[in-house]
Amino acid sequence: MRVLPPPPRRSEPPPAGAAAAARSHAGAGRGGPSRRSCPVTTYYQILELPEQATAADVRRAYLRLVRLTHPDRTPDPAAHRRYLLINEAYDTLRQPALRAHYDAQLRARRQPARPAYTAPFAGNAYQVLRVPYSATEAQIEQAYQHWRRHLSQGPAADPALQQQRRHLEHAYATLSDAHLREPHDARVRGQRPPRRAQPYAALYGRYARAAQVGCWLLLAFFLLLLLDCNLTVTHPEARVAEVEMHVGNAGDAASLVRTQHSRFWAQGWYEPGARIDVQQSRLFNQVRAYRRSRTNAPFTDYSLGRAYGLLFCFPLAMGACAAVGVWPRNSAKRTVDFAIASALTSLVVVYLLNVT
Repeated sequence: MRVLPPPPRRSEPPPAGAAAAARSHAGAGRGGPSRRSCPVTTYYQILELPEQATAADVRRAYLRLVRLTHPDRTPDPAAHRRYLLINEAYDTLRQPALRAHYDAQLRARRQPARPAYTAPFAGNAYQVLRVPYSATEAQIEQAYQHWRRHLSQGPAADPALQQQRRHLEHAYATLSDAHLREPHDARVRGQRPPRRAQPYAALYGRYARAAQVGCWLLLAFFLLLLLDCNLTVTHPEARVAEVEMHVGNAGDAASLVRTQHSRFWAQGWYEPGARIDVQQSRLFNQVRAYRRSRTNAPFTDYSLGRAYGLLFCFPLAMGACAAVGVWPRNSAKRTVDFAIASALTSLVVVYLLNVT
């Protein structure tokens, strides 16, 4: 049985206990199986665990197997050799950094051999892998596996994808080898750091077109509101069809007046059948002002605290967000974000248009 040795610790020589224990466990005497013919045994197999086991699973398996193979429990030499392997496996898998390096070694052994590179990557390897300049070995390995799976989904005969795969392999080999990474870092130092990859870039790209269409619609809605705000029609001598009288805490009275064309709050009392002059917007029928008919009294402004008055800031915000969202040089993320902001603001605008 061969055991894949653990990753070497920094400033320490590579541990040789696993290899020695494996050789003794496999049997080095006459008739023992040769090293080449023995299957490779991993630390996960020694602890009888899958490679996706959690840290708690690793500890439980270690405690269970140690009780079975401890020298105080059994005098069997084979059990003692297994006990040493179990301790060495646990010592590696219980530490996240060593385990990540060990997992990377396992994946590397299972993959086909990569070409050997004697010179560092000509471009910026950090930008190819989309990792920061301070990336650890685990981050580099994770990024490499991610982009390798991503590129493997495309057609194998595509020349552009083939070139991207070659660049990915060379960049990964450069950052994985200290002798290649050092001159590469000295060359790219001072260049602009790579942008962090957006975790939802694909999702933003999928909805960017629909978001841009929504922004165009909301921008058109804003332009209609702007036009309607400046188009006013007067209904002279509109007949009051229904009135609801309300008296506030301060004793002031207000009437909810309904006419053929409008519905609004008026100061004072208006009896049913009375005649009033009402100014409304032409498109959305927003009441702008009113007064009693056949009088010389000035119109009472009704739109001050409503959608076409001080609260017109909400239509302005909706139009501004929609205008930014339709800008052709936007990124997909910016288009979707401003479309969402414009849509939420439009809900407030619709409410203001319908509130009396």
